[in-house]
Amino acid sequence: MRRARPVHGLRCSRSSTPRFLAHVEIFVRGRVVLMPAGIGVAPPQVRRGAFVVGGRCDYPVRTREPTGLLEIARGMRLTLGDLFAVWGQPLSGRRVLSFAGAVAAFDGRRRVAGDPRRTELRPHSVITLELGRHVRPHFPYLFPRRLPTARP
Repeated sequence: MRRARPVHGLRCSRSSTPRFLAHVEIFVRGRVVLMPAGIGVAPPQVRRGAFVVGGRCDYPVRTREPTGLLEIARGMRLTLGDLFAVWGQPLSGRRVLSFAGAVAAFDGRRRVAGDPRRTELRPHSVITLELGRHVRPHFPYLFPRRLPTARP
């Protein structure tokens, strides 16, 4: 992502494509792992506190805040595999980030069978990944009414 080259077939662009929201939570051995702001935003990034408000270009999936809230380009069928590829982090049925073990994926309260990378990111989907001790998925997630804007 540092050089803004295509990742997983996804291009970084400066267009202001309309986006929808989804949410991802990651738990490892019962503890939350925060997703950083700036996934999918190529450097140099413009930050305001913990928030990323701009960069050289954006991929079709990005985070601007460290809450797991994803912004996804409308009209694209993206998956968790796409998110993790843009993030530059591993995800499989046996690994999430630098942690090894069986990975369970939930879409809402429903357990996702098979490879978690294939889990589709849909408008207002609430996805939980966990490795180790089960944590009851936090569903429903209260999404903002509008796409978040840069905070001062």
